[in-house]
Amino acid sequence: MGQALRNRRRIPAPVLLLIAATVLWMALIFAFSAQNALESGDVSSRLLRRVLAFVTPGWKTMSKGQRARMVMACHSLFRKLGHFTEYAVLGVFLTLLFRRKKEQQPVWNRLPLLIALLYAASDELHQRFVPGRSCELRDVLIDFSGALLGYLICSGILRRQRKRQAAETALQ
Repeated sequence: MGQALRNRRRIPAPVLLLIAATVLWMALIFAFSAQNALESGDVSSRLLRRVLAFVTPGWKTMSKGQRARMVMACHSLFRKLGHFTEYAVLGVFLTLLFRRKKEQQPVWNRLPLLIALLYAASDELHQRFVPGRSCELRDVLIDFSGALLGYLICSGILRRQRKRQAAETALQ
């Protein structure tokens, strides 16, 4: 028994940190989804006002009514972009966590996408039971699209790094 414990492979600290970051990010997504419609709308409206104040020339000189109309006009798109961005970050975390090693089967390449899709679907199902929230296939697709973008960007960067390392090794 003692020998078996000593022979067990340890998980490297960077991998443990990445696992923790991924789980915490998934918990954050869950927490946002657990907010009822009023809380969720209020949080996104406050954040949107800050973003608009930063990017809109003349924001401070606008009347309250003009600001309110601008917030209302942008609110739905802003919320969808929020979902997209949350899942893009999740896609990056999952891609890093399951990055392919040469000895792994190619199916491991797609595992981050499968996990992200299943998490997006379960997230939407969870929202069905939150007051004022709904379960929308469209939102699953938006979430998955974000994860796919994160996956593609991260995979591309990792591929370039591997090629650069291989070229440097060949030169030595």
